[in-house]
Amino acid sequence: MFDWLFGKPFKGNSGIEKIRQDFVQMLQTAQKEFELACKVTLHGEEPASVKDELLGYDKKVNKAERSIRKELVVHCAVRSVIDPDCLVMMSIAKDAERLGDYSKNIFDMGELSPCLPEGKELEELLVLEKLILNTFTDCAETIHTKNSEMAEKLIILCTWGEHQCDSITKVLLNLPEPTRRTASDALMFRFMKRMLSHLRNISSSVIQPLHKLDFTKKITKSAEMNGTLLDHKAELGIE
Repeated sequence: MFDWLFGKPFKGNSGIEKIRQDFVQMLQTAQKEFELACKVTLHGEEPASVKDELLGYDKKVNKAERSIRKELVVHCAVRSVIDPDCLVMMSIAKDAERLGDYSKNIFDMGELSPCLPEGKELEELLVLEKLILNTFTDCAETIHTKNSEMAEKLIILCTWGEHQCDSITKVLLNLPEPTRRTASDALMFRFMKRMLSHLRNISSSVIQPLHKLDFTKKITKSAEMNGTLLDHKAELGIE
């Protein structure tokens, strides 16, 4: 126990590395929650069939954040120093917790909306679903390996996805004749955007100094991703 607290080898991990592993597991749990939410909201699965499992994942995400906070406080207290890595982990743990919250919001759309999305909006949301699931996986790997090149690519990809969500939401909010799906579709794209934002924030922790965490405009300023969501269906493996 004290070996871990003082950052000495403990089953192959230092204190902060153990917390990093716990965070990766938290991120993977949030990914499972998002996947279940989309099964209901985009693929028509009955909400009751997955609700208990989804809420179970949501509770695990919340519990993981509290556990990570506690571990970070103990880690700093025992060392009598505030490690910048601890402040970073404290920040991105909140991002991961918000990913769980937005997954639950997306599930709620499946319960509350009058019908499933359809047409172009459904196609775009399916692309976003695949994009976000892939980003979850790559983000967890980036945090685990501290791969700065992968982190930069994820930041650029997430920023592009956020802009796509904004453009689609603007169109929906300015429809001359809204449909009964317009409100729920606009919310879905907004929730998806926020998930990409939090995944971008988490990725930024690999390459940004503490005071610039979440601020990525300089990284994306010279980067370009062309096309719309639907232009990228094939490369994401969507037919």
